[in-house]
Amino acid sequence: MSYCVETQNLNHRFSNGDQVLFDIDMKVPSGSIYGFLGPNGAGKTTTLRLLLGLLSKQSGTIKIFEKDFDRNRIAILGQVGSMIESPSIYAHLTAQENLELLQKIYQCPKSRIAEVLEVVGLGNTGRKKAGKFSLGMKQRLSIAIALLHQPSLLVLDEPTNGLDPNGIIEVRELLKKLNKEQGISILISSHLLMEIEKLVTHVGIIHRGKLLFQGTLGDLHVKQNQDSILSIETNDNERAMQIISGMDFKPTHREQAVELILTDKQSIANINKKLVESGLDVYSVQILRNDLESIFMDLVKN
Repeated sequence: MSYCVETQNLNHRFSNGDQVLFDIDMKVPSGSIYGFLGPNGAGKTTTLRLLLGLLSKQSGTIKIFEKDFDRNRIAILGQVGSMIESPSIYAHLTAQENLELLQKIYQCPKSRIAEVLEVVGLGNTGRKKAGKFSLGMKQRLSIAIALLHQPSLLVLDEPTNGLDPNGIIEVRELLKKLNKEQGISILISSHLLMEIEKLVTHVGIIHRGKLLFQGTLGDLHVKQNQDSILSIETNDNERAMQIISGMDFKPTHREQAVELILTDKQSIANINKKLVESGLDVYSVQILRNDLESIFMDLVKN
């Protein structure tokens, strides 16, 4: 498998001596949408800044497109589009004028301006100044800027931050389209775990500067299924505990319910039938799936 981004033993300290990254070994497969997840202050933005050369690397190695970043910096950055933290646009200029400035810097064809504006859904904004754009439109303009020079890799830091639900959906669908139709690899950081689960193919979870998990979204789904929990509430949970224990399960008593690891769907029917036959009133039976947010919290706690 080829990787568009690969780091090894990446460490970083702030000027006050505090270490913020600890031996980060990141592997972003080419053609993937890689979600870099963690709470604010986990080290996401620091890592992305190091990948783009916005911070000086202190130790470890960085490879992008399988080339050493230090020795190939200019050539690599010519193939990377990025948006770090807030959108960098000129509020007094239109979307077209913002792109015209950068088109001259990138020395790419002028025809790219109309192309990228159409891709991000801003083709009809006309003379409207960027300062009058909604936050979602500003985010899309920033993505258009990042796409202008036809990059192979997009690095986006919290691109849905501050957006309303509709704006989040717009950006999510845009990124899926870019990945599927243009084959652009995307590295996207976020703290919105439930939202990122709808977008990415691969996941890296960082907490306090340490990479706690890295793998495909499928790997997480396997973990979800393995760790699904059945929660049952009855009129006599102590009696329910005894009955379920007699069926060779290992239930636990949690607050107002009895919980146990779910092995298969047939077990649900068997347990429910046994409880009812034993004269208990079953108020609720539900599966507590270990979603991405739950997995993240378990990783952090452990």
